[in-house]
Amino acid sequence: RECRADGALLDLTQREFDLLAEFIRNQGRVLTREILLSRLWGYDFLGDERIVDSHIKNLRKKLPVDCIETIRGVGYRAAKEA
Repeated sequence: RECRADGALLDLTQREFDLLAEFIRNQGRVLTREILLSRLWGYDFLGDERIVDSHIKNLRKKLPVDCIETIRGVGYRAAKEA
C-alpha cells in the first residue's frame, strides 16, 4: 500500500491512505462525515465525527494538488480530474 505523486512516494498514514482510496473509488460523489466514519472507522466508533476533518486536512497537506473539495454543510468530494 503506497501512493506516489509525480514519481515521489507520499508518506501517508494508514487512515490517510484509506481516505484517499475511498475518495478515488467514489470520485465525483459527495461523501458525508457519517459515510466516511462508518466505512473507515466502523459503526461502533464513539469519538467525534470531526476527526474526519482533521485527517482530510492532513491528507491535503501531503498531496501535491488539492483534489478534495469541501461541500459546505454536506461533506467532501474528490474532484473528477486532478
